[in-house]
Amino acid sequence: MKTWLAIDTATEACSVALACGDRLWEDSRIAAPNQHGQLLLPMIHGVLGQGGLSLEEVDAIACGIGPGGFTAVRLGISTAQGLAQALDRPVFPVSSLQALAAGDPQPATLVAVDARRSEVYAAAFYRDGDGIPQLLGQERVSRPEDLAWPPPLPAGAGSWAGTGSGWDLYASFWQGGSPPIAWVAGRYPLAREVLSLARYRWWARKDQGISPEAMEPHYIRPSQAEEKR
Repeated sequence: MKTWLAIDTATEACSVALACGDRLWEDSRIAAPNQHGQLLLPMIHGVLGQGGLSLEEVDAIACGIGPGGFTAVRLGISTAQGLAQALDRPVFPVSSLQALAAGDPQPATLVAVDARRSEVYAAAFYRDGDGIPQLLGQERVSRPEDLAWPPPLPAGAGSWAGTGSGWDLYASFWQGGSPPIAWVAGRYPLAREVLSLARYRWWARKDQGISPEAMEPHYIRPSQAEEKR
């Protein structure tokens, strides 16, 4: 039986999940901008306490790698790397946009996360036969008015649904079709979805993860400091 720890800090949410067999413990603070550094380690120890497990009993660590806030993404990755290195465990990097799509029950999901600067991180996902959201096209950063949404769907796929903080801000840009795209406000990527995607890869695809040193953030665009350089 494999014990998993999962982290996602890419957005305003700070989220941790722990799973052992069919048992799951989680803690998510949905509106915690700029508080991830204070929250993350206590939340990890908290879910371990809920499960009655020690850190040494964790077999693998899954981490949302963005895109999202640069500092927040780095914090989550560095924490996962530090723990995995100390424990000599593999890490499983997971797209935070795919994790957000996994949390939406609809088969076809348009994910948009606020990227600041009047832009969004955007991606389209369609669930495969195993219920896993698969990326259609590419994850990208874009002005909302430049996204040609909704894209075409596979035959018989139903209709698109929207999710993510970008919809909270810019839904009007993508509602030109009929019927309008349904979306629910206040959704963020959560560690339980990061965990479920990593476990699926391990179980169905025999993915053994990577070394902690090999995990890198998925920023999509350069940071402002990198642009100035």
